[in-house]
Amino acid sequence: MTDLEIKQQLKDFIVSELGVDENELQFDTPLFGDGIGLDSIDSIEIISFADEAFGVSMNGVAKEHFLSIDTIAQYIADKQ
Repeated sequence: MTDLEIKQQLKDFIVSELGVDENELQFDTPLFGDGIGLDSIDSIEIISFADEAFGVSMNGVAKEHFLSIDTIAQYIADKQ
């Protein structure tokens, strides 16, 4: 699976399951805090999705891997 495919699947999940406006979400958009404002519950949903969709466990992953779709996708690509 390519980096772009991983990013697009993550974006599609965040838009459809977490209710984020697709027009506000780019691959480098900050997901938490001052970004689009996701919270810790949302991060659990993303972790669960990554495990299910990509076979990559993200439990206990450092915060810097959760900054944006780009950083999540890079972590997944590195672990596949």
